[in-house]
Formats: sequence, structure tokens, C-alpha cells
Amino acid sequence: MIGLARAMVARPWWVVVFWLLALATASPFALHLGRVAQGGSEAIRGSESHAVMETLNREFGSGFSHVVPVVITSEQIPSSDSRFAQMIADLTARLGTDASVRGIAHAWNAGQPELLGRDGRSALVLVRPGVGTLIEAEKFVGTLRARLAADGLPAGFAAHVTGMSAMFHDLNRRSSADLLRAEAVGVPLTLIVLFLVFRTAVAAGLALAVAASAVLLSSAALCLANSWLPASQLAQNVVTMIGLGAGTDYALFVLSHYREERSRGAGLDDAIVGAIRHAGPAVLVAGLAVAGGFGALFLVNARFVHSLALGGISVIAGALAATLTLLPALLKLFRDRVVRPAAAGAATNSWRTRGWLRWTNAVMRRPWAGLGLAVVVTTLWGWPAWRTQAWRIGPPDLPVEEESRRGYDLLTAHFQPGWMGPVALSLEAKPGQTLWDPANQRAVLALAAELRANADIAHVIGFPSLLEALGPARELIRSSAGLPSPLVEVARSAVSADGRTAVLIAVPRVAIEAARAVELIRKLREQSEFDAKTVGFRFKVGGGTAIVHDFDLEMFRSVGRVMGFVVVMTFVLLLLFFRSIAVPLKAIAANLLTVVAAYGFLVLLFQDGIGAQLLGIHAPGGLNSFVVLMLFTILFGLSMDYEIFLLSRIRDEWRVSGDADGSVAVGLASTAGIITSAAAVMVCLFGSFGFFGLTASRQFGLGLAFAVAFDATIVRLLIVPAAMRLLGRWNWWLPGARG
Repeated sequence: MIGLARAMVARPWWVVVFWLLALATASPFALHLGRVAQGGSEAIRGSESHAVMETLNREFGSGFSHVVPVVITSEQIPSSDSRFAQMIADLTARLGTDASVRGIAHAWNAGQPELLGRDGRSALVLVRPGVGTLIEAEKFVGTLRARLAADGLPAGFAAHVTGMSAMFHDLNRRSSADLLRAEAVGVPLTLIVLFLVFRTAVAAGLALAVAASAVLLSSAALCLANSWLPASQLAQNVVTMIGLGAGTDYALFVLSHYREERSRGAGLDDAIVGAIRHAGPAVLVAGLAVAGGFGALFLVNARFVHSLALGGISVIAGALAATLTLLPALLKLFRDRVVRPAAAGAATNSWRTRGWLRWTNAVMRRPWAGLGLAVVVTTLWGWPAWRTQAWRIGPPDLPVEEESRRGYDLLTAHFQPGWMGPVALSLEAKPGQTLWDPANQRAVLALAAELRANADIAHVIGFPSLLEALGPARELIRSSAGLPSPLVEVARSAVSADGRTAVLIAVPRVAIEAARAVELIRKLREQSEFDAKTVGFRFKVGGGTAIVHDFDLEMFRSVGRVMGFVVVMTFVLLLLFFRSIAVPLKAIAANLLTVVAAYGFLVLLFQDGIGAQLLGIHAPGGLNSFVVLMLFTILFGLSMDYEIFLLSRIRDEWRVSGDADGSVAVGLASTAGIITSAAAVMVCLFGSFGFFGLTASRQFGLGLAFAVAFDATIVRLLIVPAAMRLLGRWNWWLPGARG
């Protein structure tokens, strides 16, 4: 570290020019990321819903599993009027010329009366895109909307593109807009905090420059990697949030050490080198801890989560590189403009330091009381975490001005909300049989009748509808070739050419995010396991609700292995850095308490609704599974930052004095101000994300902000000094280590 710092100080202009060239090269790619970033919706590979999607796309053509519903409404003309039918026919003809459209179904060409609205002035048009994935279907939504806007509808008619793909398309677009709003609030607040800490605009600007450089470089990295690992829109948001928070934190710790060195009378170069010597190792280890947390996300079976992992690792790497190379060079060039003379000459035993010393000594005099208070506070906040309920994002989480939300409201009012993401069953005959066999036909019709009797299912269409249209003559049919000519086209989207695979579509009466919809998926899958043993075919359950359910299952199942990896990785990292057994174990235990307290806070706010109205938040009644997973991986690393900075200072004091208690008091007192400032920066940044935009984004931002505040107060001011006082010299014990 010392050699690196001296090299940066020796040739500062070379370093700055190198960074300017690197940032200039990266800028076009970083700016392009917003245009290539994709949505965050996908079926979990290997899940039942993914298998259904692949089967249907293979047997019935690409896009079969990604039909986009378009709600057509009229102010004056009823759907029974021939003018309404003619308008739909004209629209179908125009859209049919688009190469991205594989098929269009509506009440008039599919013979499905359920595609007509109950109000008598609306109709549902199902557009099948030529796509193979949910992400491609999201892109198609934008294309379809642009085409409808360009072609236009006759006066008095309106079209609303909705469905699950449209919902995720709007969620991602809205998330990008909210990111800009949050930055517009968070960045100025961060500058204010930094200015209050250092009393110079130059120091505040340098810290923000480090963070901005990290964000720009990592955004470029995501863009360049997009060809083999598609970047998600959420990855772009996380890169910005974490890059700004961690980058300013790391710069803040180096700048604080530089200020201390200057206050002791060190020369410019020696002060910079001394700052890197003292803060550099701790910054590096802290960064590795956060990067390791992001690396654990590669254990999750979801590619868009992998893009988050790549973005998190790259932004931390950029923040470390800028802190350890660019910042020393800038400090050399800006000289004493970074620190005000009054601050540089301030005595280290100021009234603030004495105040922190008094607090630390008071806690260490009664360590059990301090730990007891910390346990009580942690329990009060963390206890609700044990009753966390899953909450799934749905159309109601979108503002009413979004098109997919308006379409959802129309579906709920005039059709069925389940059209947002119908349940799709892939029926597959046993080897040597086809679904045209009479016994299988009867079993399919019995299954359809059972589904129609379910109070949560409104419509059952697909292969059962084809069999019902044939009437008693169906048992004479042995293949699609024997169908009457009017039904041949209908059969192409209901049963495969070889007759071994068919599709059954069930439209629920409830929305895809509803608990009853998820329960419906569970019961159908239990039934499929039973029916496979008793009838001549088996069926798998997929579709929109099943995709959301399988995603939640994968997120919650991943928590255990992700937690295990992060905890073990952190323990090994801290063991090597601190050369101690007790310190890593204590730090991990404290961080786990922080995470649990953050979960409990979110449960109280977003599940129970306590305080939600005061913050202008809609309480959805649970936590998003993805937020639960991401909060742990990020929180564990970020809250470890303060542990590492604090404990490294305590260790340095211990090595000099050998006084176990005194080193804790001096270490905490000397870092208290800067850790508080760093926490304030994080709270401003993360909190700004918590007060703008969608519910999931708010859960993420407020969860991070609460955890940082909890760690900087309860953990640092109570748990650390009390625990280290009780352990005494055992804090630094390592088997086989000398002295």
C-alpha cells in the first residue's frame, strides 16, 4: 500500500490523465447501458413453469407462452355492433403485417365469447409475439405500443396494452425514472454532509468524484458484458446506489486519515502516504467483504441476479481502485484546499472526542448493562422478522397513469384479472398414447370440468374447448388430420401435430400476485402428481402466476446457501486481516443482528403498516422475496465496513499500548465522528431511494438506510465496546500466533 501511495503522489498528473482517459473511454458504454438494459422478469431455469414455457414454445411456436393482451374499449359503439368487429378486423390485418407478430386472437376469429367485456363496449385482443423469453416479450410491449400509436384507432376507440410482460416493462421504466429522482435528492444531501464534515467544497467534491468514477466504470462493464450476461435494469439501479454509497464512504475514511495526518504536522506527501497506510488496508478488506456478498448471488439460479452480482462486484472494484489511486493523486494536486486550516490545526482531544471517550468508558464500566440494552433494542426491532410474509409485485403497485395498470383495471372491471397471466397447463400423453385416445379425451374433459368448478377459475379454454366443440363425434377423431376444416386452425394452437401434447388455459378470477392465485398453483401441482398415476397423461403447471411463484421459491431457497457463503467468506477474510478468532465471530454476530433488525423494521412498516401513512407508503402486507435476499447480501457487507474501520483502529491502538480496555476507548472515540458521518452519507443516499417510486424500491432503500443507522448506533456504541470489554485480551487471541 505504501509503495502504491508513493507512486500515486510522485506522478499525480499521470494518474489523473490515465483516469480521465479511462473514464472518457468508458462513458459511451455507460451511457448506452440504459438502452440495452433489460427487464428483471424471467422464468427460473429448471422450474416447472420454465418447463411448461419451453414445451409450449416448442410444440406451438415461439411466443405461445408470451401472449400480450390488449384491451380495446369504445365510448359509443357496443361490441355487438358490426363497426366494432370491423375495427378489430382492420387492426388485426395491420398488426399482422408486422414481422414481430406471430398471431392474433379475438372473439370474432377464435370463437371465444369470454374475450368480450361484460360492459358490452370492450373486447380483448390477444397478440402473440415472435419471442422466446420473457425479457424479449417485455421489449415487444414497447414495439406494440409504438405500432398502435403510429397506426391510430378510429375516434372513440382506445387500446391499452397490458399483461404480465407489459407490467414488468412499465415497472422497469418507472424504476429508471425513480432512480433519477432519488439521485436528485440523495446526491445534494450527500454533498451537504461531506461539506459539514470537511468544511470545504473541494473535499466533498473529491469524495463524490471517487463514487461517480466507480459508477461510470461499472456501468460500462455491465454494458460490455451484456452480450453474454444480459444486464438488468435493476442492476443499473443497484450499481448507482451502492457505488455512490460505498465510494463516498471509502473516500471519506481516507480523507479523514489525511486530515489527521495534517493536524499532526505531517507534510503533504507524508500525510497522503500515511492516510493510505492507515486507511488503505481497512478500505480494501471492507470492499472485499461487500464484493464477496455480491459474489454469493451467483449461487442463485436466475441470470438477471447474476448481472446484479457482476454490477456489484465491478462497482466495488471501481470504488477501491479510485480510492487507492485517483484520490491520492487528487489530494496531491489540490494540496491544502482539501482541508481548512482551522480543521488541520484542531486538537485531537476536542470536546467531541472527549464526549465519545466518556460514552465508551461508561459502557465499558457496565458491559453487561450495555449488552442487555442492545439485546432489548435488537429484540424489539428484530422480533417481527420471524413472521415475515411474502409479497409479490403486481399491477396495483404501479401508478394509475401507467398503461398496464389502466389495462389491469379494465380487465378487472369488464373481464377477469387473471388475463394478466393465465395459468397454462401442458398436457403430455404417456409413451405409446396420444391425447386423442378416447380415455384421454374423457380424462381431459373431466379435468376441465373440475377446474371450472373451482371458485377461483373463471374460464377454461384450449384443448378442452376443442373437444367440446366436436361433441360426441370427438371419440372418432384419432388425429388433427381428421378434424372438420373449420376446426383445423383452432387445433393448431390447442394440440400438437402428433397429438401427444396439448395446452389447457385456465383464467383465474384473481390477480397473479394474489395469495389465492399462488394457492391455486400449489393445489394444481399436487393434483398433477396424483393424476399422473391414474390417467393416461400428465400435466405440468405454468403461466404467469406459476412463474412468479417459482421465482419466489428460488429466492427463498437461495437465502440459506447465500447466507452460508457470505458468513464463511467474511469469517475467513476477517480472520486473515485481524489475526483473531473472537473479532470475526463478534463482527459476524453483530451484523446478523443488524440484518434481523432491518427485516423486523420492514415487517413493521410494510407488512403491519405501522408508520406507513406518516411516510406516505402503501403497506402491501409483506416483503418481496427478492428484496429479502438482496438486503442480506448487501447489508452484511456494508455494515461490516464500519466494523472493519472501527476494529482496525482499535487493533492499531492495542498494538501500540497493549491496553485492551484503553485501545477500545481510544479507537472508538477517534473513529466515532467519521463513522457517524459515513453512516449519515449512506442514510441520505439509501433513504432517498426509499421515499421515491415503487414499493419494492422503497423496501430496499429504507431497509438499507435503517440497517446503516442501526449499525452505526446500537452496534458501534453498545455491542462493540461492551463485548470487547468482556473479552479483554481474548479479543486478539489466535491459536499458534505469537505475542
